[in-house]
Amino acid sequence: MNFDNVFKKKQFIPYITCGYPTKKDTIDIVKLFLDKGVEIIELGIPFSDPVADGPTIQYSSYIALKNGTNIDDVFDVVKETIKYKFYYPVLMTYLNPPIIYGIEKFFKKARDCGVKGIIFADCIAEEDYVFSMSRKYNIDTILLLAPTTSYERRKIIYEKTTGFVYVVTLTGTTGERTNLPEYFYKFVKKIRKETKKPLCAGFGISKVEQVLPILDYVNGFIVGSKIINIIREQKDIRQAYKKLEEFVDEFLKINLGFKN
Repeated sequence: MNFDNVFKKKQFIPYITCGYPTKKDTIDIVKLFLDKGVEIIELGIPFSDPVADGPTIQYSSYIALKNGTNIDDVFDVVKETIKYKFYYPVLMTYLNPPIIYGIEKFFKKARDCGVKGIIFADCIAEEDYVFSMSRKYNIDTILLLAPTTSYERRKIIYEKTTGFVYVVTLTGTTGERTNLPEYFYKFVKKIRKETKKPLCAGFGISKVEQVLPILDYVNGFIVGSKIINIIREQKDIRQAYKKLEEFVDEFLKINLGFKN
């Protein structure tokens, strides 16, 4: 497991769509996160039919694709940023792009550039060819677990996951939320008792207050749409970087084990 050591402390995991606003900006934004002490970064492969994503990340994928961003560009971003500072790059994708690219070629190039884990948002636990490629190229599998997932399916997800379990906080797509549903807080306590695998919560998280009640039950949390919105709302990219730094600092001020 590539993530054995990193979850000795709580992890703030930011998401950015590769190629948004541009490929160069993505590289600069990842470096900004690394300068702040972030250790795991989720990098989205832009896709034209991202069924798990809400309007915000759909928009970022649209811009990235309009810019001509492809899988090789994503690998370039990983190579460029991991040379800058070591971290744990996690790719977020759907099955279609890697299959069209060539599934084994995809895994081999991902390994060679330094990818540590891959989230296939629409991959079920029975897709054995995906897991065999993951084992062959030593890239951890990260499966999504939703509040609607049955106990029997949850057991399979725990078994097949080699990285961390991506705990979806709500029923619906990604997107910034003012509040997380009350049922999630009960749900995450339940699944914490069911597995010793690292749990990282994502979907809808946009502020520190949402995270505090679950710190004892999760190993990390993922923020995506809020980050895209911060960038989107600024007219100047330099101003966006400043706002991003302020946003990351808000999370690093709470007791998550970061060295500030």
